[in-house]
Amino acid sequence: MDRRDWELEQEKRKIIQEEMITEMKKNKFIDDIKNGLGDKIKKEPNTVFKKPSLLTKIKKIFGWN
Repeated sequence: MDRRDWELEQEKRKIIQEEMITEMKKNKFIDDIKNGLGDKIKKEPNTVFKKPSLLTKIKKIFGWN
């Protein structure tokens, strides 16, 4: 029974960890919506927004678009 108790405890910890991660993702999404991402989504609802790469940022600084 000792091994089985240990396995149950590990599964409980995994479930708690997943719940915490889900809560963090939910809070991040809410913060993003509050900080203006919602306006972008309203203007262009079917657009996937990619994070600009370092090269893209450098080109933008020097105006090499």
